[in-house]
Amino acid sequence: MDIDNIFPNQKETRWVNKQRTLIVTSKNISDRIRQLFMDLHELLPHSKKETKLEKGDTSKQIKELCMQHSCRSFIYFEVHRKHELYLWIGRFPNGPSIKYYIENWHNCQDLKLTGNCMKGSRPILSFDGSFTEDPLMILQKELFIHAINVPKHHPKSAPCCDRVFSFIKESPDNNNIWIRNYEIQYEKAGKEIIKNQLVEIGPRLVLKPIIILEGCIQGAQLWKDTAYITQAKVRLEKKLEIKKEKDFASKKQIKKEKMLSKLETQIDEIENIFDRGQEQQKSDEYITEDSNVDLDQFEEVQ
Repeated sequence: MDIDNIFPNQKETRWVNKQRTLIVTSKNISDRIRQLFMDLHELLPHSKKETKLEKGDTSKQIKELCMQHSCRSFIYFEVHRKHELYLWIGRFPNGPSIKYYIENWHNCQDLKLTGNCMKGSRPILSFDGSFTEDPLMILQKELFIHAINVPKHHPKSAPCCDRVFSFIKESPDNNNIWIRNYEIQYEKAGKEIIKNQLVEIGPRLVLKPIIILEGCIQGAQLWKDTAYITQAKVRLEKKLEIKKEKDFASKKQIKKEKMLSKLETQIDEIENIFDRGQEQQKSDEYITEDSNVDLDQFEEVQ
């Protein structure tokens, strides 16, 4: 009996994990945001991009698109006022989904880095130790793995791993997540690897978690950042501060003008002292001239 025929020692080459990720944006996006969207789509060969969503029920549209493209995860770029960028990451159909505010981001064209990975290569996802301590970080880690991890033996993926997706929490007091993309470069001497290093490729993202919902961009609220201030409120506070500064400056200017007017009147009074002395002298001279009049004649006239 041939044992090799009973237990063949062959690697699995079938595409078993057929998960896909839907990437979609809202309307009124700028060119930089569109370039970021295309960079992320090229880095994820298992992703399916879709046109801009119409205004209305976003949850219903994303569910329909996920069902149409057989996607189990979604990444949705939501743009407000053409410069405020938000990111939704979640699972279809039962959730959960988390909303991020993208505080800082740069696409590959902005950075112009020297790294260059193979197109369609599978990334190694690297998380720091904070993603295993807090339930909030554990949930985010699972969502990132399902959305960004490229399935093994995917038809559009390259048969190698030459890049790293890095996820780092900013600080223990801050829930911001820094996302970086690196290429793994090797230096070989014959068949032995002497040195390997990481060279950044891009893009760069800094995500601030805002809210976690139970469903697909809907449902009960599981978590919310109470310290988060909306950008509309930030703009309103800035306008109020500018208005206060203008009012203070105008009041200060009015006060300054009043003080200057008082000083001018005082200066005029001081300068007119000599004029008054001359007038007084003239009046005295007039009296002295009138004093030469003969009083006896004046009595005769009466």
